[in-house]
Amino acid sequence: MSNLILRPGRAATTLRLILRQARPSLTTTPRTLHNLSTQRPQHPQRHQNPLTIPTQIRTYANLNASSGKAEADLLVEELQELYEVAKDEFEIATESTDTSTIYAASDRESARDALNQLSAVYGLYTAKAGEVQSEGQNQSPGEEGEGDGEGAIIETNYDPAEIPQGVKDEVRRRVGQRIRELRSAVEALEERAMED
Repeated sequence: MSNLILRPGRAATTLRLILRQARPSLTTTPRTLHNLSTQRPQHPQRHQNPLTIPTQIRTYANLNASSGKAEADLLVEELQELYEVAKDEFEIATESTDTSTIYAASDRESARDALNQLSAVYGLYTAKAGEVQSEGQNQSPGEEGEGDGEGAIIETNYDPAEIPQGVKDEVRRRVGQRIRELRSAVEALEERAMED
């Protein structure tokens, strides 16, 4: 606190100001004894938990109709976001591997995880009718048995079962090559790290 000079007539006012600054909870408006006995305590209005967001399941058809975008564009947009994340993780892993940082192994693992997430969503969105993606299809050699990906839950914005085959083919045509290139690059980075 700063040094205060108290004047005789203002000592009580100054003291109240100091108390307000020091303890805001003590500075309530003065009430008479009558007010204290007849007033009920006011409880703040109860609100729902702000972290609880009511979920609304929107089907692929609902999202397509509400956004006005072509069906394939919606799927490609989601895959593009996942691709950007995987590509960023790959670039970080490449840089840390090239400079031999202590984080290189975990960066490569993060790149592999992001690629696996992208590949899994891509596989769900482009699977042919009745085709079930095998569990180890997107794993690189040597990853079986580690248990990292077992029971992984893959969340998608759209229900893959509701996507028409023509749209799946279009998504495969537009996105497949980029995913294959990124997969090859991640595998090459992992092989190069094993050699070093």
